[in-house]
Amino acid sequence: MSWKHPGSLTLLTLCLAACGSPAGNKSLDAEGAALGTPDVQQPAGAAPEQPEPRGPRTLVVPKHYDTIQAAIDAAQHGDTVYVAPGVYSEHVVLKSGIRLIGAGAPITLWDGLGEPFNLIDYSGASDVEISGFTFRNVGSDTWCTMTSDLDRWCGGNWYASAIFADGHDATTSALVTNNIFEGNGTGVLLYFHALADVRRNLFWRNDYALAFNHLQDAAVVEENIFWKNTSLALGVQAGQVDIRRNVIAGSAVGLSHMYVQTGDIRCNVFFQNDQHVAETHAVPPRVVLGENGNVVLEPLFRDADAGDFRLRPDSPLKLADCLGDVDVTFEGLGLVAP
Repeated sequence: MSWKHPGSLTLLTLCLAACGSPAGNKSLDAEGAALGTPDVQQPAGAAPEQPEPRGPRTLVVPKHYDTIQAAIDAAQHGDTVYVAPGVYSEHVVLKSGIRLIGAGAPITLWDGLGEPFNLIDYSGASDVEISGFTFRNVGSDTWCTMTSDLDRWCGGNWYASAIFADGHDATTSALVTNNIFEGNGTGVLLYFHALADVRRNLFWRNDYALAFNHLQDAAVVEENIFWKNTSLALGVQAGQVDIRRNVIAGSAVGLSHMYVQTGDIRCNVFFQNDQHVAETHAVPPRVVLGENGNVVLEPLFRDADAGDFRLRPDSPLKLADCLGDVDVTFEGLGLVAP
């Protein structure tokens, strides 16, 4: 796709407010009552009654299950595992068709306690959603670094991250949205065909924020804020990743990618990175600042270093758009991290 006119960034509203706790769990209560119902004798020759289809349920932690993993194990395709406000430190494996929803990122904290283990692994799972959490303090014990030279990366299973997926099962896929990733060695690492739609998250003060490691497939990164991730904000190795409408600021390297299967990269704001864009095997350069809406611009958050990503009255993002294709502004950003 060819883009001929420069533009400025637009970013849809990032909403990390508390989702609110479900008012009870009527589906679970009904199911429990059904277990105590006596068998009904069918008339001779009558066709047996067919059970009614079971609707999606909401399984609440810790109200119905003591641990997140116990709720996931009990859930079936289409169910929601809802995690109430609090601090959690589990390491869980997610399965297909499950929505894992926190009560809201500022009040539902998932702490890695400095240990080098994945908090969520959705390898082999498809059609999952992870939303409404703050993931923090995942440690690292590997000597492998994800530098701007993508040839030096180790395989994805050498790293620990808050959210991880190995996509050797090609059905692996997730929506990752409305989360905060703070103070991790690696925030999100997606490896070899691990598909993901990463939208409206805040990555700040991680070492490596988001990495597509030997991806060999397609993904989307849209409407996220990357703020002061020490080494690397966003790295793509051999992936067709669409990167649109993100703020990428304060890292040694903002965006690093290999010129293989490179996706649609447009309408991103870069600010105060040592190197805004690093390209490996790129002939010609894939990302040129000032073209396709990729600009260097101060976003003017109220107090980003303190976690207040609401916009100042004079922020240029309030009226920003990109190539005229989306009529939205930053006006409702309003994020204050815990």
